[in-house]
Amino acid sequence: MKIRLHPEKLKANLDTLGFLIDLFMIALVIANLALILFDWLFQVSLFQNLLAAHTPAFHTFYRDTIHADFLFYDLCFVAVYLTEFTLRWGVAIARGTYHRWFFYPFAHWYDLLGCIPVGSFRWLRILRVVNLLFRLQRMGIVDLSQTWLGQTLLKYYNIVVEEVSDRVVMQVLSGAQREVGGGSPLLHRIEKEVLAPRQERLVSFVAERIAEATRKTHSEYRVDLAGYFAHLTDEAITRTQAGRRLAAIPVAGPRAIALLGEAVRETGSAFVDQLVDDLATPANRPQLEQLLHDVLDAARGDGEQLDDLLRDTLLDILEQIKQQVAVQQWKLAERAEDLGPKY
Repeated sequence: MKIRLHPEKLKANLDTLGFLIDLFMIALVIANLALILFDWLFQVSLFQNLLAAHTPAFHTFYRDTIHADFLFYDLCFVAVYLTEFTLRWGVAIARGTYHRWFFYPFAHWYDLLGCIPVGSFRWLRILRVVNLLFRLQRMGIVDLSQTWLGQTLLKYYNIVVEEVSDRVVMQVLSGAQREVGGGSPLLHRIEKEVLAPRQERLVSFVAERIAEATRKTHSEYRVDLAGYFAHLTDEAITRTQAGRRLAAIPVAGPRAIALLGEAVRETGSAFVDQLVDDLATPANRPQLEQLLHDVLDAARGDGEQLDDLLRDTLLDILEQIKQQVAVQQWKLAERAEDLGPKY
């Protein structure tokens, strides 16, 4: 795995100059961090003794020249950082990158804090390197996706972004739940501004689904329905006095009952067949849609019951979304990698 460069994606002049500045700043920050780390180690007696034993000239030079006045040399780096920061701020203002001219320092707070030449603030300069690398990756000039460093940075960057965004989304959804549960005007706005404008489409969709489901169900259960009609006929005959008298007629009675059951079965089946055909016929669709409109209008008349239904539905939907947001996808991805095939 190696770093891939795509200089052809650079535009002339400003982009090329910016790319060169980015590379220079990355090298400068790395050198600065290496110097900070070396000076920190130099304060350890064992490390000083090793340098004095193996490189006495360098030990003397570093002790008397750099370590003795380390703040001055660090401020030289800071001066370059502040100059570059000011230039980029000016470019951001000229290009209108942010909504207000003073937003840039807030968006790049780590650059400013890293310029403070005190203790742990200096290590924030690592974020400057990470930001520059991400910017070059986003522009497509440098491809770090196939390197260990790029994959590691991308992995933990995605973890941080997911955790932060999940917390924000959870707070927003919890606020929405409190507002809905408190009986806010949101329910009425949903009914008037969301459901009402889409009523025609909803009615058309439901009518089509009803026709399709009726046709499919009837084709599957037509024989069972005919048997049910025959069963109802037999039950009606045995429970009525006229049916019992008809059954008591010798020879002709049972035959008449059988013919009557067959006639009822065929009549009922034909009636249901015609009803299903009428529902599935496009010419009769307006009547079905009008029936659904009437049902919705009647439901809208009972405002309190409809509000309760909408509120409970929205609360359940928001709760399901919160549960899904709470799932840490990066953990699932790591678990899938751990459980993957081992070769």
